[in-house]
Amino acid sequence: MQPDIKNVPQHLGQFLYEQIKEPWLEAQLILNCEDENVLECTAHYQTADDASEQPITVTDEIVGLFNTLFDKATQHQPENWTRAIFTITRQGQFNLNFERDNNNDEVITAQQTH
Repeated sequence: MQPDIKNVPQHLGQFLYEQIKEPWLEAQLILNCEDENVLECTAHYQTADDASEQPITVTDEIVGLFNTLFDKATQHQPENWTRAIFTITRQGQFNLNFERDNNNDEVITAQQTH
């Protein structure tokens, strides 16, 4: 059963939090949909000791939830959004950025912070 759309960010954050078994600073879940037929979803986190990105394996359920959130947030928008980035800190603060690539290779970002 799909959770209510307003609870999806909480589910995404909980998923990331549960995957990391060491002290960490920030985690990101990134959904790329530049090709409408192919969704790419990746996740990583950064530890306090090392600024490099440590990969997190993403489940199909999380990809589906994130895609649902992306679809709901971007429907009826004139822009052609191509990417969503969900970022959470260890303290539980998160934000969700929607990006699109335009013809000048610039990125326009709409940000929602909680």
